Amino acid sequence: MRQGLMRLDDTLFEHTRPSQPSLAAIGLIGALCMLAYFPVWKYALPQPYESLWLRVAGCIVLLPLAMQRWWPRRLRSLLPAYWHAAVTFVLPFFAGYMLLRNDGSTPWLLIHLASMYLTMMMFDVVAFGAIFAVGSLLAWLAWVLGPHDPMPLERLQLYLPLLAMALALGPLASLSQKHADKTRIQALTRASNNIAHELRTPLGALHIAGQAFRRYLPDLLVSHRLAKDAGLPVAELRDAHLEALERGMDTIEHEVAHAHTVIDMLLMAARPLDRQQLGPLRVRALLQEAITRFPYAARIEQERVHLLAGEDFAMLGSEPLLTHVVFNLLRNALHHTGRAGKGDIVLSVEREGPWGRIRVRDTGPGIPPDVLPRIFNRFYTYSEDRGGVAGLGIGLAFCREAVERMDGTIGCRSRWGEYTEFLISFPARDAGARA
Repeated sequence: MRQGLMRLDDTLFEHTRPSQPSLAAIGLIGALCMLAYFPVWKYALPQPYESLWLRVAGCIVLLPLAMQRWWPRRLRSLLPAYWHAAVTFVLPFFAGYMLLRNDGSTPWLLIHLASMYLTMMMFDVVAFGAIFAVGSLLAWLAWVLGPHDPMPLERLQLYLPLLAMALALGPLASLSQKHADKTRIQALTRASNNIAHELRTPLGALHIAGQAFRRYLPDLLVSHRLAKDAGLPVAELRDAHLEALERGMDTIEHEVAHAHTVIDMLLMAARPLDRQQLGPLRVRALLQEAITRFPYAARIEQERVHLLAGEDFAMLGSEPLLTHVVFNLLRNALHHTGRAGKGDIVLSVEREGPWGRIRVRDTGPGIPPDVLPRIFNRFYTYSEDRGGVAGLGIGLAFCREAVERMDGTIGCRSRWGEYTEFLISFPARDAGARA
């Protein structure tokens, strides 16, 4: 039940995301139109039925969308569900009910058709079908249970072929748009893969140059010292210069390693995960190696990461996949604790019955409650800093897909301003599994 509700919430969020930048404008304009058209259909172009109270109700429903910026954080996670309910009320329900109450008059036939197309423009085929069906059913029930004239069958019979054609052709536009979006994503993925692979060559050259620099620099320094002792005119090298050279070599090697790691993570996220071969792993040894290999930006970052003692376990998994899952979680934790200027990062391994668990906990700024349910959605990004640069929104989505590929689960709990903890669970194997 809980997983079903979470999937429903994710689905509602994905349906809402394309319209979210315009929700405030839609809510404000829709609320104004609800009230503005009352005198039109009541007095200027009078229709058989008009309801001020129903229009006021529609206005009340739409205004919270216009004010979504001021919603309390604890309520913002409800915005997708509210958006679907509001559209259901003001488009298929309101237009359908008014169509029936006005005996299928020509203006309301056109309004009903327009409301259907508006709904198609804002949602995909599945969401449109659900909203249109629920709204139309509620409109019919309200008409049946309330005061009404006989069903305007003659007018509706003339309208039904047009409605059927619109229902048949309208979703094709949505399907074409989804296909175009999928094609663009595939093209961007191929381009990013090509760029990542092309970067390997200059990075490899820098790595080789850095190794040569580190190998031959001591000989050059000895030669410099001998030349100076022999009274030859050579430039003076102070201790500060030697330290700068040493730091330069370290910087080259570190940045090359960091770039390679980022490229590996991007390529890993872009490849089909079902191609990864699974084998027996020892988890604690893998975590220790991942912590050691991770390209920290500074020593202070490495000092913030700790691996606690705990009951080790074996699992069936992919070493590259699980390593990059840990890398993604470490990178996020280091970024947010660094931004907050506080916090430690603790990794732990534990065994609980048939399950082995990995915990990654940081005492950084935490995750806002309205953001927490969305963090595993692909392409969802969030930056607490106004004007801040958010990520690509693929890291945690990759983590979930990778963990599920290894028959595991990943979840997150957080208290805003206090901590964030990721819990990864895998079916544990017997102790004879090898790394």
